[in-house]
Amino acid sequence: MFALRFASLFLFSTSLVSAVVVDKRASTADVETVFNTLKSSTDSILPQINSLVSGGTATDDTVTPLINDLTAALDTATASLGTLAVGSLKRQSDDDVANLVAGIITDITNALDGLLGTASTIPGLGGLLAGVDTSLNQVLIGLETLLAGVLNLVANLLVDVAGLLKSLALGLTLATLGL
Repeated sequence: MFALRFASLFLFSTSLVSAVVVDKRASTADVETVFNTLKSSTDSILPQINSLVSGGTATDDTVTPLINDLTAALDTATASLGTLAVGSLKRQSDDDVANLVAGIITDITNALDGLLGTASTIPGLGGLLAGVDTSLNQVLIGLETLLAGVLNLVANLLVDVAGLLKSLALGLTLATLGL
């Protein structure tokens, strides 16, 4: 009698555990969706930074909220990548993801580079750029965790941007990309 109760309890509990363990396999398309969302965010933030620079109105008060928004968008992308299952990714072509990521980094770098000329009006720029570097680096580490080897493709696409990354002191990003 005791064995029968134990067996029924065991079967019931294993059916609950197996229902919880089943999850959807991630794919390269899921990673691409994360970066498309990030691109959408940066496409609304970076033109505002460029406008401030070209209009000569870039100050600590006007730039700081935008760079904080950029950092938050990067952090959101990192969190989204973290929800995807590591090691169970269905691989398709990494080229599309690499091109998308390289384009995002190029856009960010070009926008931030414009701020260097106005650094005297933005005393906190160094700290803001350090935050962007840390957040961007985390995105790249998350990407490499999911799609091993894709950073090599991204780095090859960013060879021409490496000088800008260096002038912006984005050392973590440079190191992660191996540039």
